[in-house]
Amino acid sequence: MKIIKYNLNILPQILKFIKKSKMTPRTKNSWIKNDMTNINMKDGNKIIGVLPFEKVHLKIKNKFEKILWISALFVLPKYRNQKIGTKILQSSEKFFIEKFKYIFVIREDYGSKAFRWYKKNGFIIVSKILSFEKKINKSIIKKPNYELLDNFNSFKKKGLILNKTFYNLNRKYDGYKKRDTKFWFNLKNHYYNRDYIFKILLLKESNNKHHYALIGKTKMRDNCFRFEILEFCSSNIVYKKLLLDSITYLAKKENCKKIRMKISIFDKFQDFLKKNKFKKNLETYILVKKLIKKNISLSNYKFFQTESI
Repeated sequence: MKIIKYNLNILPQILKFIKKSKMTPRTKNSWIKNDMTNINMKDGNKIIGVLPFEKVHLKIKNKFEKILWISALFVLPKYRNQKIGTKILQSSEKFFIEKFKYIFVIREDYGSKAFRWYKKNGFIIVSKILSFEKKINKSIIKKPNYELLDNFNSFKKKGLILNKTFYNLNRKYDGYKKRDTKFWFNLKNHYYNRDYIFKILLLKESNNKHHYALIGKTKMRDNCFRFEILEFCSSNIVYKKLLLDSITYLAKKENCKKIRMKISIFDKFQDFLKKNKFKKNLETYILVKKLIKKNISLSNYKFFQTESI
């Protein structure tokens, strides 16, 4: 058995192998556009294990650091319990230690065998992620005055406004990818684009001030459609409520049964969600392994679901 570092020539084999797992299927386009890499284990000419990563510039302590975000580890059942996964991870650290400072992963199965494996291999929990959900009732809501962006070209046209609004609100936080005006347009290459219909609700307060919410309409891992709030950019109490009312109105119009949002346990926005009758239903965890000696602290961490869905 031997470790094989990723190269473009073996990408078709990797994508075919991933289809055998419970991992989200990847296409060549989403792999390349999302700057993916990976480390493989082969038995002869046969791939028996893969560990894919997305290369990300993530804001940590007011700096954009180069990190690796694990998609998922998969080893063929026949080869499990032979420390294959550990060997792949250790090889990954040796390959990438000079270019990347941290390895991130998100897990929701606290206490499971997979969760314990990450902990055993040096990953630490840096943030608990709380999922809040609200069922949509049948009460009538008057249509709020919002602009709906429902295609990627409209995201592109409003890129400057979205980028400015995002940074005005989130500049002080950690936890997000480096953004530019094309960030939202490039969601067309996101590997969950096949499961999410992306929409943006935009409110205009003045010529220089806007508020927006990025929504993903999906029924993934569910038996009904829901709206997931992937980004909520407003700090004004009046416009926060108006933006949430706009989301609720559109969700009803599109026959969604519930609205969901995931946030960091450090995020005070949970008070606003609770006040508006959202209830906590799930918990997930951000785990990190550092490839440098410096300790990592994410007390100023804000969770952005576009970075991890």
